Amino acid sequence: MFSLNHPNGKNFENKLTLTKTQQDNVVKWIARNYDFNKIKFNKFNKDKKTGSYHLLFELDDEYHTGLTTREIDEFNDEEKSVVLGPIEKFRAIEKNHVIAEKENVSIDNIQVQYLGE
Repeated sequence: MFSLNHPNGKNFENKLTLTKTQQDNVVKWIARNYDFNKIKFNKFNKDKKTGSYHLLFELDDEYHTGLTTREIDEFNDEEKSVVLGPIEKFRAIEKNHVIAEKENVSIDNIQVQYLGE
């Protein structure tokens, strides 16, 4: 389950990180539904109160958003997809043809700036 919230508050652990493979998986999730050339991962943390994991990123230096998961292991799955919200904000970069979760998606042409770079 994914939620697109921006964490505000002081109940977060900031020392966590994701592997490059896990971050590449997130790029694939997004690339199934959206056309973009660049992604920058800005912040990853765990909410101590709820136990959720929050990942903040920006697409093409313009679209700032994030996603929330319950389990860190969800980032190990490359076959997911996400819908970014608010939907109206991301409509301009929606793909005309969505790539199904089980289909291969190439991220070779997407510039990725990983956490900590």
